[in-house]
Amino acid sequence: MENKLYVIGKPIKHSRSPVIHNCWIKKYSLNASYDKLEVDKTEIKDLIQQVRDGNIQGLNVTIPYKKIMTDFVDEVEESALRSNAINTVYKEKDKIIGANTDGIGFISSLKNDLSFNINSNTNVMCIGAGGAAYGIVSSLIDLSPNIIRIINRTKSSGVKLIKHFDKFTQAKKIFEISHLSSNSMNDVDLLVNCTSCGMNGKNPLAIELASMNKKALVYDIVYEPAHTPLMRLAVNNKLQNTNGFYMLARQAAESFYRWFGIMPEDSHINEIIKILKK
Repeated sequence: MENKLYVIGKPIKHSRSPVIHNCWIKKYSLNASYDKLEVDKTEIKDLIQQVRDGNIQGLNVTIPYKKIMTDFVDEVEESALRSNAINTVYKEKDKIIGANTDGIGFISSLKNDLSFNINSNTNVMCIGAGGAAYGIVSSLIDLSPNIIRIINRTKSSGVKLIKHFDKFTQAKKIFEISHLSSNSMNDVDLLVNCTSCGMNGKNPLAIELASMNKKALVYDIVYEPAHTPLMRLAVNNKLQNTNGFYMLARQAAESFYRWFGIMPEDSHINEIIKILKK
């Protein structure tokens, strides 16, 4: 019997996950298939039961269900606990487990695809304080950067994010809340857009990059369009930049490993990235 996997959300038509996972399923000769499934909240309980019964091998979870999935699983990985969201569901023995592979995928892409290393001197700026920011910050704190500067339109949401992560950081205080201004950019080594601003070319960030260190990296987790407004701005300022394709592929590899016990080889991840960029 073919093992079935799905990415669930609403809407779901934009998802590129089936392209990624079906390529790897074929590559590793697995008897499985991966599809998109647009569902209502009322259908989630039944889907989890199908994972429990073995009718579904596993799930990816996207907007708007990442946060509420904690109500449906038996256990959560540390990654999901920290990020306060679940994007991967799998079965281990008789338990349904929720994980969040976004942060792990983000850090993996920095190291493996962009040759960018974070250390105690690194200043990071994260724009946004929503679900994506939680996932990314959850893994960033393990690398103990000098500063993680949170920029958010609503200050209270930024404060809430910082309070959430304070209990996970044993070292010195590394968080700051700041306004988006040219003065806040001149010491930034890594700028991460954790919002949907610029998606489909709409609602681009109102940001000035001229004062940024020319060795800095501008990382836009948006990947539609492939060349986002923020990336174009970075190019105009001669700054290294990327969209979210690397993170998308790397977080998918982490999900794939949890379902099949196979970590896709770097060459196969790079192959996917090339397909996504076409």
